[in-house]
Amino acid sequence: MFEYAGLVGIDLKLLLATIVNFIIFFLLLKKFFYEKVKDIIAKRQEDVSAEIVGATEKNAAAAKLKQEYETMLADIRSKEREIIRDANVEAQAQKHDIVEKAHADAKLIIEKAMIEIEVEKRKAMNEVKSNIVDLSLFAAEKIIHKSMDQKQHEAMILDFIDKVGDAK
Repeated sequence: MFEYAGLVGIDLKLLLATIVNFIIFFLLLKKFFYEKVKDIIAKRQEDVSAEIVGATEKNAAAAKLKQEYETMLADIRSKEREIIRDANVEAQAQKHDIVEKAHADAKLIIEKAMIEIEVEKRKAMNEVKSNIVDLSLFAAEKIIHKSMDQKQHEAMILDFIDKVGDAK
């Protein structure tokens, strides 16, 4: 029943040597690697924070420019209505001043004004659309500019998981 009892035992010298080796190994790791790893993690965290702040600022700037372009578009529409109204008033004045000839002249002036307004409106709309597209592409390019390789991605995920675990 106890014939294997001699095979299982605790060698105190071996146990003590293993503990001393573990303590030495731990102290060496702490002395040479702990600060470097800690600094690398802190730098990565600062970089990520800076990227987030930069992206937030760029999004705010893009939203501001979008609002400005929308305001400009509203002003263009208002001016368009004003130009149409002014053209109609001018046409009415000419109509009253020159009875016979005014009908033909007023019609010609109104047609030219409407064509010009439509052309200007299309030009302005195309320019505003082009500017909005360019701005959107620029903002997206700046946000997505920094790409990560697999190791960086995994490190970021592990860091995130550690932070979530610490927050609980």
